[in-house]
Parts: sequence; structure tokens; C-alpha cells
Amino acid sequence: MTLPDPVIVILTTTSRSTAMDRTGLLTDRYELTMLDSFVRDGSAGRPAVFEAFARRLPEGRRYGMLAGLGRLLSGIENFTFDADEVAWLQEQGVIGDATAAYLRDFRFRGDIDGYREGDLYFPGSPVLTVTGTLGEGVVLETLVLSILNHDTAIASAAARMVDAAGDRPIIEMGGRRTHEEAAVATARAAYLAGFGSTSNLAAGRRFGVPTAGTAAHAFTLAHASEAEAFRSQVDALGVGTTLLVDTYDIEQGIRTAVEVAGPGLGAIRIDSGDLAEEAHKARILLDELGATGTRIVVTSDLDEFVIAALADAPIDGYGVGTRVATGSGHPTASMVYKLVAIADGPGATLRPVAKKSKDKASVGGRKHPFREYDAAGLLLAETYTRDGASTPTGSATQVPLVRAGEVVHRPSLAEVRTFAASALATLPPDVRGVAAGPAHLSATPFEDPAALAQPAPGKEGTMNDSTRALIVVDVQNDFVEGGSLGVDGGREVAGRITQHLLDHAAEYVVVAASRDWHHSDDSNGGHFHQPGEDPDYVTTWPVHCVQGQPGSDYAPELATDAVTHHVVKGMGVPAYSAFEGVTDAGERLADVLRDAGVSHVDVTGIATDHCVRATALDAREAGFEVRLLAGLHAGVAPQTSAAALEEMASAGVEVQR
Repeated sequence: MTLPDPVIVILTTTSRSTAMDRTGLLTDRYELTMLDSFVRDGSAGRPAVFEAFARRLPEGRRYGMLAGLGRLLSGIENFTFDADEVAWLQEQGVIGDATAAYLRDFRFRGDIDGYREGDLYFPGSPVLTVTGTLGEGVVLETLVLSILNHDTAIASAAARMVDAAGDRPIIEMGGRRTHEEAAVATARAAYLAGFGSTSNLAAGRRFGVPTAGTAAHAFTLAHASEAEAFRSQVDALGVGTTLLVDTYDIEQGIRTAVEVAGPGLGAIRIDSGDLAEEAHKARILLDELGATGTRIVVTSDLDEFVIAALADAPIDGYGVGTRVATGSGHPTASMVYKLVAIADGPGATLRPVAKKSKDKASVGGRKHPFREYDAAGLLLAETYTRDGASTPTGSATQVPLVRAGEVVHRPSLAEVRTFAASALATLPPDVRGVAAGPAHLSATPFEDPAALAQPAPGKEGTMNDSTRALIVVDVQNDFVEGGSLGVDGGREVAGRITQHLLDHAAEYVVVAASRDWHHSDDSNGGHFHQPGEDPDYVTTWPVHCVQGQPGSDYAPELATDAVTHHVVKGMGVPAYSAFEGVTDAGERLADVLRDAGVSHVDVTGIATDHCVRATALDAREAGFEVRLLAGLHAGVAPQTSAAALEEMASAGVEVQR
């Protein structure tokens, strides 16, 4: 991506960053009070592993882009405390004498692994893994999250804007809409995500980001006339400059600009009005005046949605300020930093630990993520394995960042920018659009098939001691948006079910997923409507979910790694309930559940008012306690869905709302 000719560019010859001040106090008090307790009871030296990840993406976002890693590693190098800072902490009653001695000598001496800066991430992706002592890991939390959450939010929004802009460059102009230091970080993050330049000079000086800018409305207002202002600017910057033409009247401003600079004027900038309409009128007028090579740059509260809407307008470049500096409505990536493994003492074996809090559960154990791609290089799946488990196929996602306290990963910003562009290229085109949808992937546990085939120690044929099963009903391509019987919200529900599996798979002894699996050469017992007749959508339906055809496949938003039993139904006959189908081994679902000792069943899937309803009612009829999980099902129509919910509740199903 190149910049428009008329933009003034200041570019340092090498990427540079200033030495950061000590970052030890860029933390929260509770981190040091925890450390003080650990030092007092002797726990500070216990081996421990912490991970940073996001439980979910912002609503409607399909991917995120990791940023801030370069700044973070510098911050960790400088995470120290001088004598005055330690004395102040003691005066404030934050730490005691033993912890004061600990902090005077503190520097991080552990290991860090993580995703490369500019890489994509999804719900559950372990983007950063900190391995060291409990004391070392716990005090880094705020620094890790403050940098990664801010910069990642900026880069994730900027990447969407870059995609919407296509080959038209974007200038980052958000410095006046955020904290002065956040403005520098914003410019860096936007640039690595694909912006062409920034108006922020500090970002140019520290990080080598190309800088751009000419004049604002105040410059025009300071002169006796618009013509005088333009003449002054052209005298200073040459005819290749960009003239701001909307201070008074856009049409007259364009005429004056060409009159002053001539037909070789580099560009005009429009900062108000209906930008599409004004750009079309400006292009016609410029061409009439002979300025056929003069470019049109627009600004004014742009974001990815506005830029996408301007795709057909004769615009040559954009300037984005407020929306990129605030993450386009999502100013944080909502990443968290959790303890996932700890040893009971120095030299002892690490054991997994995890939160079980409602809606905030974590997955224990140090994770090793891998990705799989198709023949065209598009990203298909992200899985992770834990220490000691079999390694899945695919490419390892994390790289070494720090070893024994020394940073071993220092790519230039230009290298990060190139890598970010290559990461975006692994996404399918529809995922890169601005339309809302579920996350393209979720990081899911890799389960070794050989390990799954073996009973857990001390158990006879079960993987855990749960008595609960999960049933995922008919989350198939034909039942989500774009399918022959697509349900609004189906793809979003599929993504939510995947997240539920990510967070709760270990709680289920059986995870069953059902699919319609209809014959292609008959009406399946009158289930498909007859040729020449319209389906009534009660007992007769359009052709859907035919065996082996794409419509019968699971929707791509549903990760099926944790599914233990695949159920098919409707082979030549009408079938709605998962209990009417059979597994790959020819077993009935009710028998599978009883053999596994299941007493409680959670139901999810599509559609609330048809197959989900039938499955939940059959589960109750079979004697199981049944829950319909809130937010994990989608219906065909509001009225029939409401009636189905009431019917299920009357039958004893716990309908979560």
C-alpha cells in the first residue's frame, strides 16, 4: 500500500523506540499485596504458569488481531523498582520488609511464549504464556493486560478498516481523541494493521511510522481569504500538497484550489457533508477544470462501516481519527490473565488449576496451540494440547519471546506489518468483511483419539465422573443463514455453542451432536414436498440436509472436536428429535446416555420450535432431567418459538431464559 502523492511524509531511516522508564509501578495495588502474602508464606518461588486470552470477541467481530507485543516486551524488561519506589510502597503499607527486599532485586527471569504480534486470535486463543515463579507471574498481570488490551483493540479495528478500504490508503489521525501516550501506541498499532501513515510525530520518531499532514481549517480561517491561505500553503509545500476545500463552500473551494495550484494540484481533502455525494461532484468538477490527476481524500468520523459504504465513490484515501483511537466502539479486547498451572513447591511438578465461576470459567493447564490450513492457505481450525498430551497436526502458533528473562524475539515494525498482512490473508473473504457474524474459529482442546478410547484411571469406560450430557441439535449448513432452511441467528448460536464447549466440555460425560441425514432420491416418507407443490412448513419441507451434500455438514462455526457421539436421523422417514436417530455405531441415543450413567441432559441447537423442542420433550419422556440452555438455540419464528418454550416448560424442561 502506498501513500497518495500529495501527502507530506516524514520517515525516519530506521525504526527506533525510546528507552521506557521503569514500569514496576504500572500495576494495581492488589498485585503487590498478593505478592507480599506469597513472600511471607514462602509461596513466591513456586513454579507457576499464567496465560492471557480472550473469552470472546466483541459482539459481531469474527477475528481479532494481536498488537502491543513489542511494547510489552520492552515494558517487562524495565519492570523493576528503585529504592525510592520501594520505600514509598512501604510507607503506604502496601508491602512489608521481606517483600521490599524481594522487589529491590526484582527483574523477570522466567520464560514467555506467545502468538507473534500481528497474528489473528479467537475466543480461547492462549496469546501469551508466562512461565516462571508465582511471584514473577502475578505482578505482571496489569502491565500485560493494559498494553495488550489497548493495542489489540486498536489493531483489530484498524484491520477491518484496511480491508474495507481495499487499496486506498488510510492516515491515522486519532491523537486528539485519546491520552497523549495512548495516541502514540494507537498510531503504532494502526500502522502494523495496515494503515499507511499517522499524523502523530512521536510515533514517527519512536517507531518509524510514516507521518503525514498539511493544514487544518484554522489555517484557512487565519488568512484574509481562502485563496490567500491556499497560496501560502502551496508556496510552502509545493503544488503536490493537499488543500482542505470545505471551510466555506466545497465547490468554490475546489475552483479556488485549482486556480491557485493549477491542474497539477496533488489532492483535495473533504471533511464534511455527504462524503459519497461530495466526492462524486468533486471528481466531475476537477476533471472539468483539467485536474484529472488530483486526488480526493476524505475525513470526518470514518469507521469500517462508513468506509465500506464509500467503496464505489471516487475517493483516493481516507483519514480516520476518533473511531480508530477508540477501537471502533470496542476500546478494549477484554483479555484476561489467569493462573493455569502451579507446583506445590520449587522443583515439584506443575498441576493444572482453573476457575469454575459462572460465565468466567478458565481451562487449566499450560496450552500449546496449533493451526490447520487448507490447500489454499485458508485457516481451518485452531486446537491446543496440554503438557504431556499427543501433538495434533498443524503449525505451532506460539513462538519463544523471552528465555531466562532475556527477550529473544525482536522483529522490526516493518516485519510485524508484513506478517499481519499475511495473517489476514488466511481468512476467507466473508470473514474479512464488516458484516456481523460469529467468531471464525474458537481455540478448542485437541483430544488424542487413542487417549479417548481408554477409560480414565479408576473408571470403567467413562472419561469422567459426570452424570450430565450435552446434546447439540442439527447445527447444519442448511439450518443457518444461507442454507435452504436458514434460521436467523443460527451462525451466532453455533459460535456460542462452540464457546460453551470450550468452557464446559469437561463437565459432560457424553457430548452428542445430531444431524438430519436425508435420502437424495425420495421424499423421505413425505418429509420433502412433492414437485409442483408448495411446502406447508409443518409436515412438508423444501429439500434439505441431503446425505453427503454440503447442506448436511455441520456449520463451520460449530467446533466438533469435543463431540463424542455423532447422531444421524431422517434416513427415508420424517424425524425431528435426536432420539429418533442412531450413532455411527448404530446405537440409539437414549441407550448411549443410559450406558454412560447420564441422568441430566442439556439441550442446544436449531430450531427451537422444531427439532430442539422434539429432542427436549423426548429426553424428558425417556426419564432424564433436561435443561434448555439460554442463548444456545435459535427458532424459526418468534410466535412458534415462544409456544415451544411454554410446551417444554410444562413438560418439566428447565427452560433457561
